[in-house]
Amino acid sequence: MDKHAIIRTLPDDTCTRQQILHAAQIIEPSFKETQLRYLMGTLLDSKLMERVGRNQYKKVGKEGKKRIFTGIYSQAALQVIEYVQIQFPLLSYRVWELFWLNEFFNHQLAHNQIFLEVERDGCDFVFSALVDKLPGRVLLRPKAQEVLRYGTDDGVIIERLITEAPKSNNEPYQVPLEKLIVDLFANKNLMLSKGDYESAIETMFAKYSIDQVSLLRYARRRNKAKDVFGFLRDKTSIELMVQG
Repeated sequence: MDKHAIIRTLPDDTCTRQQILHAAQIIEPSFKETQLRYLMGTLLDSKLMERVGRNQYKKVGKEGKKRIFTGIYSQAALQVIEYVQIQFPLLSYRVWELFWLNEFFNHQLAHNQIFLEVERDGCDFVFSALVDKLPGRVLLRPKAQEVLRYGTDDGVIIERLITEAPKSNNEPYQVPLEKLIVDLFANKNLMLSKGDYESAIETMFAKYSIDQVSLLRYARRRNKAKDVFGFLRDKTSIELMVQG
């Protein structure tokens, strides 16, 4: 089937799976609904279309598909990742760094923090192991005041990993942008300038591909759907494909 002919038949704004099915049947009348799943995979894999919301797809424009955000780890974070991988190979965890947000925020962060989020039953074990390896640099589920008092540059903050937290398509410990956006509203230890949120989040959406379905799911899991999507709706010009 001519994929490009299907793309030309579709509207320039968003479309649904049913519209894609209809377009395929225009090009090839014998096309069956049972073939749609394979066609969708082909269109997405070939980067002719991108998923922008629940049952919402969009043609990739001439400027190309937006990039997927991938945070660059510091040597300090890579040391933590390597240690956890070796000592706890079966553990589910995520690692991200506060410095990643300097790409988006006007007020640049002077000090870095490494967030290590570990599945519930593993937090204490990981803390006990890391506190010996990195003395004075590791805090376990601290409150904001404790971070201010005891936090160090490149310090490690161990938190519980929220179930259903978005996953990266690369390494299992990597953190996608959808998670970071919600954490801006949910993680009290970040202590960032709220005045930068509007421009920062608009920059995120402008530069990178954001799965709004994944964003909404995680926001709901953290009881922040109204905060996140209310902010997107009222404070930004971002086009919402889902309703929070």
